[in-house]
Amino acid sequence: MTKTFICVASGPSLTANDCTLASGSGYPLIAVNSSWRAVPDCQHIFAADFTWWNHYHDSLETCAERWTQSKRAHARFGVKLFTPSDSGPFNSGQRAIQLAAHLGAERVILLGYDCTLVNGTHWHGRHPATMHNPVPREVGRWHTDFSSLAGILPDVEIINASRNTALTCFTRLPIEAVLNA
Repeated sequence: MTKTFICVASGPSLTANDCTLASGSGYPLIAVNSSWRAVPDCQHIFAADFTWWNHYHDSLETCAERWTQSKRAHARFGVKLFTPSDSGPFNSGQRAIQLAAHLGAERVILLGYDCTLVNGTHWHGRHPATMHNPVPREVGRWHTDFSSLAGILPDVEIINASRNTALTCFTRLPIEAVLNA
């Protein structure tokens, strides 16, 4: 049986129903940044940025394993350090997929991977002013970041089940179809 993980990002298309389906699937969940609030039963949280950990670390109400690429967050908060082999531009959603592969995933289902600002920044609204929120130039770069995963993870099937997405580099299927397959 294929080992499947679900990565839950913070795109505005993420719904409570998506999260209920993901949580009820029995698959391990990796929440990206503040999406742990949408899937509080997640097994892993991945946030690449020190500023996110600095702002939210003390308020996390979950037993999930905490992961980062930030050496500062690792040192200051004891968050597990994930250092993928590629060193180019990245985003937390992309690194969460790579973490799933690192943890043994052969198939990764994506939710909330909108990669567009057309419907807003996040399902949870904007981060506080002291933190970074996505801007159009950056969102455009994310498409390249995600496209690079085909070469980095050739043996991992990635399915984008996000309700709305501008990403075209992954197979698209509704979450219900993926979970019922």
